[in-house]
Amino acid sequence: MLTILRAAAITWTLLVFPALAISQAQPSTTFAPVVKGLVLQDVECSEFHSRFTGHDYHVYVSLPASYRQGDRRYPVLYVPDLDEGFLSLKGANRMMGFAKLEGMEDMLEEFILVGVPLKWEGVSDWARQRAFDLTPTDVETVDTSFSKLFGGDVKTGGGPMFLRTLKEELIPLIESKYRANSDRGLAGFSLGGLFAAYVWVYDSNTFSRYLIGSPSLWWDNGMILKAEAAKGESDKGLHGRVFLSIGADESEELSSFKNLTTALKTHAYPNLQVETHIFEGENHLSVVQATFSRGLRFLYAKPRQKQ
Repeated sequence: MLTILRAAAITWTLLVFPALAISQAQPSTTFAPVVKGLVLQDVECSEFHSRFTGHDYHVYVSLPASYRQGDRRYPVLYVPDLDEGFLSLKGANRMMGFAKLEGMEDMLEEFILVGVPLKWEGVSDWARQRAFDLTPTDVETVDTSFSKLFGGDVKTGGGPMFLRTLKEELIPLIESKYRANSDRGLAGFSLGGLFAAYVWVYDSNTFSRYLIGSPSLWWDNGMILKAEAAKGESDKGLHGRVFLSIGADESEELSSFKNLTTALKTHAYPNLQVETHIFEGENHLSVVQATFSRGLRFLYAKPRQKQ
């Protein structure tokens, strides 16, 4: 009877005070300090200060699976702006890399992915720096409205200096440290899409592939549309492999986007491979993942083997 009572008491204690019983049974565990910033097993991280923009940046490098297996050189896709842009593209690339597990052929050719997001202390700080880096011209009315919106002094028009940051600081580092070839891509969304479009139209030698999502084509009275029109009327046509997209619910940007895509078809640049897409049911924020996934499939599609 005493044994039964003891067993009942132990059972009741475990039921009523489970946390106490579990905590007493656990061994002591030491946890490492929290590390700020991006920490992924297969991502190499560094940072630098640009002498052109005056801003500080992270550098995230994700190498292809076969990188350690030979001496091959790889294309590089550069992703400015946000940590999330790098992570989204890395995630999409990784998911499509599982094709063989599903019994399919490889979907994408391998490439080195390089993120170069700003270092920032808060969202407003990031927004102010971003507005400088990703805009090709200084627009005073936007400076004023952004300064009020972001709670601090905003200066636009730093795009040319950020392009120099990529060309004269980051790209030489990547191409000296890693087995990169001269096939470079540039990805951007929103203001980042504006920057990518600006580089595509105004600088024809640095990059050959562009992933341009929901670009801010309204910038400076539609300067990108005007520049494209000038290209179409001259002998200096646009070239490269370009993916352009937008969400169908981005009503304010949709007309400018359609005007650009129509102009590209009209001018029929012989050395331009372009795919455009309007994602139904998507707005400016929800369309990001679809843009990156579809864009990668167009820019880095692996040729299918003939049966």
